[in-house]
Amino acid sequence: MERDEELERIRRKKLKELTNDASDRKTREKFAKPVEVNDYTLKDTITKNSLVVIDCWAAWCAPCRMIAPIIDELAQDYADKILFGKLNVDENRKTTMQYQIMSIPTLLVFKNGLMVDRIVGVMPREILESKLIPHLQ
Repeated sequence: MERDEELERIRRKKLKELTNDASDRKTREKFAKPVEVNDYTLKDTITKNSLVVIDCWAAWCAPCRMIAPIIDELAQDYADKILFGKLNVDENRKTTMQYQIMSIPTLLVFKNGLMVDRIVGVMPREILESKLIPHLQ
């Protein structure tokens, strides 16, 4: 009897681990690329995630197109730690005005729902990453 109970306990534990691994994998896959945010979804996005980086951009902006692949790489590499979002400033004037976005690309960094940093301009991945890593602490 004890052996059966022990086997059942082990089976349940393993099943739980596999379920958690699958859930973690789905979360990583979901956030392995930037998510689109807008005036209506921004607040919900920054309050439901502990660390969020919002890329404020526009289609006509050449520096924005230059930094986009870097943002994509970082989103994939930090999918389990940082949620990256993209906000089109031309289509989301309310947020653009609220955060006084004067130059693009601008990255707004939110930690636990509060804006903790603003990074303006295009830069190499290494420099951008070095500015984001302290926020992981």
